[in-house]
Amino acid sequence: MPARFDAHSHLPDSYSAPNNHHRVVCGTCESDWDAILAHAASEDRVIPMLGLHPWFVSEASQAWRPRLESLLRSHRVGVGECGLDFARKDSDRSLQEAAFRAQLRLAHAIHRPVAMHVVRAWGRLLDLLREEGVPKAGAMVHAYAGSPETALALQAMGVFVSFSSDLLKPDRPKVREALLSVDASHLLLETDGTAELDRVVETAAALRGVSAEVLATQTWENGQLCFKELLV
Repeated sequence: MPARFDAHSHLPDSYSAPNNHHRVVCGTCESDWDAILAHAASEDRVIPMLGLHPWFVSEASQAWRPRLESLLRSHRVGVGECGLDFARKDSDRSLQEAAFRAQLRLAHAIHRPVAMHVVRAWGRLLDLLREEGVPKAGAMVHAYAGSPETALALQAMGVFVSFSSDLLKPDRPKVREALLSVDASHLLLETDGTAELDRVVETAAALRGVSAEVLATQTWENGQLCFKELLV
């Protein structure tokens, strides 16, 4: 079996990954950062990320940013999961944008890859990435659910586009359509901690008309490139 790269997952693990799988495991708030670091220290297949998810910006402590910067400087970890989520009516968009900008700037300053969560905020994401710049160490949008046009715009900026187990759902035709718009050189696949990676790979491969082995190899290579700063 070729090596597989799970571009986005969380704690706790929902499945047991084979020895040749690498997994990006993302933190979402201050309370799980230590657990992410401990898990990565005990498992060499884990690529750790620490971030403040947009759902949790309103309850973060005033010290979240300096603490995150300290952890980034003292550990080989990436930035994320961070981003924008405007789906909830009570979302504080300005607070989300401020937290996202801060984390993009940390990724630039410390030269780390960033993993982004985006829901109903695609136009604003593109605006902020143009203003702040895409981190040169690597950037990906996880669980992509935007339009093919936005996917093309992200690729042009050097952002990797990752698809989750939503591909397994026949009632998500737009996600499947977007999958076909992403060039193989910018494609990643993930479980988001909710499915077996093999199923995601097999489904994506069938939709794209290639073998699962070919797609697994391509997304493995893309994962190695996107997260190269955490793999040396």
